Amino acid sequence: MTTIAKADAPAGSGLTLLVGSKFASTVAYSILWVLLPLYVYQSSGSALAAAVASAVNVVPFLLFGMLAGAYVDRSSPARVMVWMETANAAVLLSVPLLDATVGLPPLVLILVGFVSATVYVWFEVASSATIPAVVGKSGVFRANSWLWMISTLVTSVAAPVGFFLLDALRLGPTFAVLAGCYLVSALLIALLRLPRPTRAEPGTREPGAIWAGLRFIADQPLLRAYTTVNVGVGVSAGAVYGMLVVFSSRALGLATDDYRMAWIMTAAGAGALIGAITARRLKTAPPVPTARWLIGADLVLLLAYAAAPNWAFALVALLAWNSVHTCFMVVGISVRQIVTPLPLQGRVNAVGRMIAWGSVPLGTLLCGWLTDLIGPRQALAVLAACALASLIVALRTPRTLTTEEAPR
Repeated sequence: MTTIAKADAPAGSGLTLLVGSKFASTVAYSILWVLLPLYVYQSSGSALAAAVASAVNVVPFLLFGMLAGAYVDRSSPARVMVWMETANAAVLLSVPLLDATVGLPPLVLILVGFVSATVYVWFEVASSATIPAVVGKSGVFRANSWLWMISTLVTSVAAPVGFFLLDALRLGPTFAVLAGCYLVSALLIALLRLPRPTRAEPGTREPGAIWAGLRFIADQPLLRAYTTVNVGVGVSAGAVYGMLVVFSSRALGLATDDYRMAWIMTAAGAGALIGAITARRLKTAPPVPTARWLIGADLVLLLAYAAAPNWAFALVALLAWNSVHTCFMVVGISVRQIVTPLPLQGRVNAVGRMIAWGSVPLGTLLCGWLTDLIGPRQALAVLAACALASLIVALRTPRTLTTEEAPR
């Protein structure tokens, strides 16, 4: 039996608990995925093993995302979040136990990463489904802005903090600390008190429940448009994100230990923070014209970055591009959560996340391949065509579509 909270219930202290949980969970998640590929590479000396260790972070969402969405929609999303954070703590606590007994060969660490990432799929889908129930539709933009800001800030310091913990504590105790972060997140979610639920009428099991989110997106014009444009924007973004170091080195002539490369990466993080802050101000903006302007700016700034004559120009262009791109991402997530009925939040958001988690790595792989063939600037310019295709779709979408037109 599905539990549905009132969509316009006031947030109360719920947003504070969600933000606190997001902080603790992101600390564990981001440091884990900095250290795990690094340690696998150090212990194996194999670049392939390190690549596999990184890939297992993405694969579970593509495999289990829709299944997780169907499960979350038939359960209490907050309860799912508590159990998944607790499960992830247990998974990470196996590392110090194994380290103290049988050791940690690379294959075992890769398996730990896969299990942890699989558990995270259910947590992430449940988290997206919980936000509208906690803050109401009127608070979705504000909530996503805060959550994205927290994620950006924590991720930006994950690498140095992770290296410090690994150096000071070694691998086993470091994973125990990360497990503790997941437990803190679980505790904060357990304190969450959702508005009094109304229960759906009893009935037979919904046929094709796993595919309901995809069907809803296909039938809802605004979500169909936003989901389609996210593919092209995601591929072009993956080209930028995944090739920052390569572009800085080959196109801008910077050594990998050059301080200016660090500044360029810092600019990307600062841009994400600016974009997350800006997104909340677009709450009342019409969604289709907003998408058009943001995708158009994304395309122009991406091309400016690709053509940057020096590192300073590239830094400014990248900061501006990631501000616009992140703003579009937050707006897109918020529109999806506002339009989607609460009984479908898990499944619809799972489809949206699967597209994001699939298109960005695809863009990185394509850009890497094209860079070897035609050079980094030309590769970015070619993949900017994906953003152009998204802009064309946005321009062909009726500008009169609003978030109020979704079926309830």
